[in-house]
Amino acid sequence: MFCDNCGTELDENAQYCNKCGNKVNNTHFIKKEKNMYLALILSFIFAGLGIIYAGNTKKGLIFIALRIITAAIGVFIFIFIFISILIWAYGLYETYNEVKIANGVRNPNILNDFKNWNSSKKCLAIIVVSIVLIVMVSGVYTMLDAYYGYDDSPTYYSSSSSGSSSSGGYSSSSGHYGGVDTSPSTIARNDPGSYYDYYNYGDNDEIDEYLESQGFD
Repeated sequence: MFCDNCGTELDENAQYCNKCGNKVNNTHFIKKEKNMYLALILSFIFAGLGIIYAGNTKKGLIFIALRIITAAIGVFIFIFIFISILIWAYGLYETYNEVKIANGVRNPNILNDFKNWNSSKKCLAIIVVSIVLIVMVSGVYTMLDAYYGYDDSPTYYSSSSSGSSSSGGYSSSSGHYGGVDTSPSTIARNDPGSYYDYYNYGDNDEIDEYLESQGFD
């Protein structure tokens, strides 16, 4: 049961609101309260599902459509992935509000509610918010890495551009012996000091120039 005046959750037998002092109408009960935890879990899985569960189907479908559209566009334009994540996070906030409204609170305010929660409930809320932030940051980082990730190997190294075979028993420019990549570019990148143990000077001019610039003759 909730106070008709301020929306504070009350005991079923309360006669007065312990926050605003308003007299409680004990005959006014919410028949079927929406489960806040279930709604938030649904919206965590996919933005909008919890809002639909709370009873606002139109708003829930809008969130679902926005989430799908921005995620699809984000495949081509990175900023929309970020927008999609923000929509997901905002959907959790709206889910909280919609469940409160469905349960009889006229003007829900999560900050005021937070102040009135007990310590265990506050800790749970902080954990949930932390998880949401971690998911958001991880999602953005993953997308940044996918869009702007780079290969730290020299761009001019290419196993297909290497020259002829050498005398070290490595007959292919991109050979793999016992699961070890012995291509010129790999050796020059990972172990430049031993490159000329396997290949001759002049086999690959670009690699020779690179090694000379690094002090390897």
